[in-house]
Amino acid sequence: QSNGFWSVREITKLYFGTSGDLPVPNDYNGDGTTDFAIFRPGTGYWAIRHLGNFYFGAANDSPVPADYDGDGSCDIGVFRTSNGLWAIRNITAAWWGMAGDSPVPGDYDGDSSSDIGICRPTNGLWVLRRISKMYFGTSGDLPVPGDYNGDAAWEVGIFRSSNALWAIKDMTKFYFGSSGDSPVPADYDGDATDGFAIFRPPNARWVVRGITKLYYGSGGDIPVTR
Repeated sequence: QSNGFWSVREITKLYFGTSGDLPVPNDYNGDGTTDFAIFRPGTGYWAIRHLGNFYFGAANDSPVPADYDGDGSCDIGVFRTSNGLWAIRNITAAWWGMAGDSPVPGDYDGDSSSDIGICRPTNGLWVLRRISKMYFGTSGDLPVPGDYNGDAAWEVGIFRSSNALWAIKDMTKFYFGSSGDSPVPADYDGDATDGFAIFRPPNARWVVRGITKLYYGSGGDIPVTR
């Protein structure tokens, strides 16, 4: 976080970016491999390793890269937290949500295209564009949507950092982790299903439910999984 250092376990280590940049790794060219990328929130600057750099967005926008058109490549996008504006590069711009909402793009209908969605942290409201509207979770919960059952459609889910409660809509509810842990769900074993996992920031402890436990990184590092 402080110096742009990336370390991917058993694969590579490199410097890319600088202090304050946000990591936004994804498959930006559709070759099936995740690319190293950063977003600079102060300026709207994007840099994708070996692919290019450019400005898209404005100061304080949140990056929301995802495959919005279903072509197998991740698209550049930003969410403007001040007014609910979504801007997807070369695809669309739309207002969806309001100031203070959290963006939760994902493939909620299983059509291989990411959908625009928001979660309202103050009351647990989820609004998925052209799909659904519901309340799930309570004030302060962290959204953790993902494909937890392997059916290719994402499920709505929350992580309660105060007590490590995980709740996945219409699927399951359980406690995993400790207060203050960061949720890092992802497909850790390649079975096309997201696994439950936590990262403990003070000591870089990773625990992937039913798979592994390890220390990787240092205190203050940002976990990068997807």
